[in-house]
Amino acid sequence: MDVREIVADLVFVVRAPVDGIEQALNEVAGLSMAWRKIATVMKVLNSPWALPRSYRRELLSIANTYFSAGSDPAITFMALLNRYNSVLNQWAEWQGQALTAMIAIAIMLSVLSFLVILGVPPAVPAVGLILVPFIHYFQLEITKYDYVNPSIAAAITGVIAYAISQYVFRLGITQSALLVGIAVGVSFAALYMPQFALFIRNYLGMPQRVLESFGELLTVPNPQPPKPITVVERELRPLWDYAYSVGVREFIERVNIVVDSLVTFIRRSVTTGMIYGPFISIGYAFMLFVAYILYGIDVSQVTGIPMPITLNPQAITLSLIPFAITTAVLTGKAIHSIGLGISLVPLFLAPLIPLVW
Repeated sequence: MDVREIVADLVFVVRAPVDGIEQALNEVAGLSMAWRKIATVMKVLNSPWALPRSYRRELLSIANTYFSAGSDPAITFMALLNRYNSVLNQWAEWQGQALTAMIAIAIMLSVLSFLVILGVPPAVPAVGLILVPFIHYFQLEITKYDYVNPSIAAAITGVIAYAISQYVFRLGITQSALLVGIAVGVSFAALYMPQFALFIRNYLGMPQRVLESFGELLTVPNPQPPKPITVVERELRPLWDYAYSVGVREFIERVNIVVDSLVTFIRRSVTTGMIYGPFISIGYAFMLFVAYILYGIDVSQVTGIPMPITLNPQAITLSLIPFAITTAVLTGKAIHSIGLGISLVPLFLAPLIPLVW
């Protein structure tokens, strides 16, 4: 979910009761692709019921119903606000449920990694990467990163690392795969992590800056608009300008109520990712522990019972490399972004070094 879309919904909730549906649609159409499509359909058919079923159609139909009934703008605003808050709470709950499902799937992938002793291809755990779009769908995107330069650096470093491992040191396939994975992750992180650190620094003060800026519209004679430090503040600036131009206390109070709902949702979404994300690595941690145990214990000698299946620690280790990469990417994506996940790859591969060498 793009934060720009949520801000556009917020603007419609605030402006529709005061400016009317048509003018509010024209305003949000310039902020959101989804609202632009809605505005186009409304110009042709002039009926919200002709739109595909979505919560935006519900917002539009609520505004249309209350306007047709001649309701007070304050009543219309409260009806729209209740639906808007309901949507935000629903998305936050879905995000938590999606990440809970991801934790269960990660544990299942650990079982697949262990089943390599039964002939399962070692690369099977990598199928977990197809779940990245699933996480992205429920995740709030509050910043944009430059992935081009880190990706180019990672690709070049990967080719160099592979050439050195194969033609200089003549390493085996497992050792080469581990070396390439670590080299790619380190080179990607070298260009990505400064961007991530900048985001963390800007985000930590964002909620307070936004609330203070909009609060000053009620308390300070010469309020200061939000500075365009983050995407959220940049997208909210037109709304701040509009509230300042209106200058009516009741309207500004409504704006502050909706902005507070948005900031609360952003906090909740970010916190949910930080809490649930690390638990995705539980399955990998368990399999890593099992691999260390298998390397140190010969089950047949300890029990005196011939095993029907020959345990091959090297094969399990080989399956752990794609599993480590998959887990790192899913963990980083659940916490914040896929870039963070790629940057975590060296940390997840490092424990395999004693098993490979």
